[in-house]
Amino acid sequence: MEIKDYVDKIKFQLTGGVLQSEIPDDSYEKIIVNSLEEMNRYYNVTSLIQVPASECIDIVEYPQIESVVSIHRTSAVNYDSSTSDPVYMSQLQYYNLGRGYYNYDWTYNISAYNTLQQINNTMSTDLDFRYDDLTKKLYINYSQGKPSEVVIEYVPKLKDVSEVKSVFWQDILYRLSLAHAKIILGRIRTRFVQQGALWTDDGSTILAEGTAELENLREQLRTNSDLILPID
Repeated sequence: MEIKDYVDKIKFQLTGGVLQSEIPDDSYEKIIVNSLEEMNRYYNVTSLIQVPASECIDIVEYPQIESVVSIHRTSAVNYDSSTSDPVYMSQLQYYNLGRGYYNYDWTYNISAYNTLQQINNTMSTDLDFRYDDLTKKLYINYSQGKPSEVVIEYVPKLKDVSEVKSVFWQDILYRLSLAHAKIILGRIRTRFVQQGALWTDDGSTILAEGTAELENLREQLRTNSDLILPID
């Protein structure tokens, strides 16, 4: 969806296509842009980028990365039977441990188990990373050998509404923008108080609606930020 699509939906919701809106279109666009910036704090849809492997990657070169989620190898590590690499040796140890019930070389089995635990500890730190947001540096540990490239899984910083592809997040952006528009519209309509008029406007009502909707939506987003999957 483009920004004009959001403007049209919000204006129709507020006016029904019949009333004149007190808010001009360019102000609606500013409301939507501000809502996108707020939504960025909760947005959790990840993207992937393949980059040259290094112990220290300068994220300034990849401005689309807002936060790093995980690091992945582009291919599995391959080992032949002549290697002494601990990953290959672990397979052999697993095989021998599986046969340990049928032989009585308990000393060897205990040694194999200890070796396996050490291997597991080493492998568990492969591609451990730390991202320094202040300096925009990404530090990666390659305990099983450094590949030529790695894949960074990251949460992007959305800079344009057209980048929001998920229907769920498009709806969140629309609802955020609508709530903010209601609040602004309510404040405009309650700026002056009518005295002795035969009719009253709905400024107070729409202001209360927008405030309640915004608070409920923010609470939903705060809850979703603690979960893996969003709650519809």
